[in-house]
Amino acid sequence: MTKWIEVSEERFDEMLGVLPPEIYTGLGFLVGEPSDHVVCSVTKRIAPNFQPFAHISDKFYEAVNCMTIAEFKKVTPADVLANVKEDA
Repeated sequence: MTKWIEVSEERFDEMLGVLPPEIYTGLGFLVGEPSDHVVCSVTKRIAPNFQPFAHISDKFYEAVNCMTIAEFKKVTPADVLANVKEDA
């Protein structure tokens, strides 16, 4: 499972505003430009890979690794909270 780090609201807002998000859900968003293309763990097809951000309650998180759209759609708030790096 992907690790997440807590980030500031300013970092979250900066990345939200840098480009239109590729996808925006109730959890958060994927930055609007892919970092590369990978084999998606969900679809098993090559797909663009984006930097994910999440907003849960009053805290903001950035994933350590990029995700495809299909992977991000499967992430829940519990997944993020259970995988926050404590040493970040």
